[in-house]
Amino acid sequence: MSSPCAPRSMRLQEPTPELFSSPPPASACTRKPRRPPPITPKRFTRFFTPRNSRNVSSCTSLSSSGRQLQDITRSALNRNRATRSTPRKTVNFVDIENQMQTPESSARKRKIAYLSPASSPAQSSPSKRSRYVAPPAFDILEDSPVVDEPVVYPESIRKLKTLGGTSRRLQRSFGGLLGVGRGFRRDHGASWQDQTADFYSTSEDLHELPQGAPPFCTASCNTNSMLAIGDEDGYIHLHDSEADFSKPHLSWKAHSNAIMDVQFSSDDLYLAAGSGDQTAQIVDVRTQQTLSVLAKHKSSVKQVRFQPGDDQIVATSSRDGAVHIWDLRCNGDKTSIHSAWGSDAPYGSVVRTLASAHADSTLPSATSSAIRTPASSKAGNMGRRNDISVTALSFLPEGRQHLLLTASDASTCVKLWDIRGRYSLRGPAIPIATTRHPESHNRHRHFAINSLTLSGDASRLYALSKDNTVYAYSTNHLILGIAPELSSLSSSKQKYCGVGQEGLGPIYGFRHQNFHAGSFYVKASLRKAREDRTEMLAVGSTDGCPVLFPTDETFLKRASQHDDDEADGLPDITSTTRKLSRSLTNIRSPDTIPIYEHGTPLLRGHDAEVTSVSWARNGTLLSVSDDFRVRRWQEGPRARELRRGGEGEGRRWQCGWAATSRGFDDDDE
Repeated sequence: MSSPCAPRSMRLQEPTPELFSSPPPASACTRKPRRPPPITPKRFTRFFTPRNSRNVSSCTSLSSSGRQLQDITRSALNRNRATRSTPRKTVNFVDIENQMQTPESSARKRKIAYLSPASSPAQSSPSKRSRYVAPPAFDILEDSPVVDEPVVYPESIRKLKTLGGTSRRLQRSFGGLLGVGRGFRRDHGASWQDQTADFYSTSEDLHELPQGAPPFCTASCNTNSMLAIGDEDGYIHLHDSEADFSKPHLSWKAHSNAIMDVQFSSDDLYLAAGSGDQTAQIVDVRTQQTLSVLAKHKSSVKQVRFQPGDDQIVATSSRDGAVHIWDLRCNGDKTSIHSAWGSDAPYGSVVRTLASAHADSTLPSATSSAIRTPASSKAGNMGRRNDISVTALSFLPEGRQHLLLTASDASTCVKLWDIRGRYSLRGPAIPIATTRHPESHNRHRHFAINSLTLSGDASRLYALSKDNTVYAYSTNHLILGIAPELSSLSSSKQKYCGVGQEGLGPIYGFRHQNFHAGSFYVKASLRKAREDRTEMLAVGSTDGCPVLFPTDETFLKRASQHDDDEADGLPDITSTTRKLSRSLTNIRSPDTIPIYEHGTPLLRGHDAEVTSVSWARNGTLLSVSDDFRVRRWQEGPRARELRRGGEGEGRRWQCGWAATSRGFDDDDE
């Protein structure tokens, strides 16, 4: 162990870390106390300069003591590099500049405080701890400022007036009115007359039946262009709507009395025909053989309908007020024998009966007056109960095919039935629901319904009433409140029916000055939307011309707007409606629902009452009339030529065309 008085050269041979600490106290042999050596530039450069900033040349100029000190402290540098790269009391501006980097771009504003050498205060001495003063936070706008500008709305699209033939053909090439809508609200900007103005019929589209047997009904096939016509003598005539129309394809005698109604099955293999001989029959169209005779009614059969999705179930209605549901897979008993067919006929079996379906015992008592005696009231009640004829039938589409709609000649109410239920035979059957009468009928008297027709999506029910109006009902409002019967997922059979709920009345109606339903033979038919053809309703008329009504409710919304008729180039229907209302003041009370006259009559085609109409699969319209004529109405530009051509050179001989408003055909010039 060396003594305190050892030579100075011997004490410097072994440098230790205590070099940086305070010196030991002066020994007893030293007269003058030893003080810490002053800081000289040489020592400052050697011990306080960061090693990572030294260059190669400085390393070579180190002394032997410096190199030994560097070797001793090298392991400590490697161990503390992750936390501190410089001595405690030094400032490394190079590392600070490396930490100051440009922040990444962001769409949001961020508050950042930066430390820069320029913002640091001047250091009084490098041996003191440096103190940094952070500048206040400030906002950096990385994006351009957003200026609130007023919203500029585009100019509204003006509705087009009546389109010409070229425009209508271009519209059909785009898929019809449904394919050229604009915006969220479908608005094709066309007039309702563009859908009905192109119908015409020439002398080649005419077939005349033998005199003395006017046609009463007609029906079209579902899969081909054939159609069936039933006449007063009980004959059924088959025509091809795409071939020569002057001659029937096939004719045979089906009943001994007038045929009141016909309908094809879904596959067109069977034909159901109801007759005035109180029976109906199912015929094989390929062989014209009778497969089943439906004989349970006590009066003439008014309508016959196949159930959608099951051609083995048939419903018939009669003038006796009953509705029968038949199962063609079951054979009838001996009580089904009819005198017109004998005992060898293949009779069908009834599985459900709606007795006195539209009988209402409260109706005569409600309309009785003080003049009527109790005896006469009771007699009228009994006679009224069995005399209400069920004039119209309609099944709901597949999924809800167990629901049946009926109408009668007693009122404008529609009744809804579930054919799966069991109904009592002792009294009038009670339906699931009954719609309300139109308010105008309640104030005066009730009118009958001739036929029922469903729209393509079954959302609307069109009822042709004898007050010369086609009423539109909402199918979803046939029952008010909770109605599991209307659900397509309902599969549970009811044990007994007879809820008797109430449904809403019609929501609007169609009317035209050329449309009158003077008899129960006037029927309606609906063309479903297919390809470029839109949905359209056709009705017969006592005035001798069929009338077409577009069912697109966009036209109805447009008609309710102020001065919209002039914007669309439509005729002034307000004055026409006012005149018609004045002429019918003594017949019915004012209407409480919207009534539209969006109808187009087909003129010059018939000379007597048009009873039944039907749409062929190719979009042509078939109409039958009491003038013993069957007409085929096609669509094309020939209609405009017939309207404008005049009577010269016999161009209009035995022809018919759609009537339009004045100036409709002048837009193409």
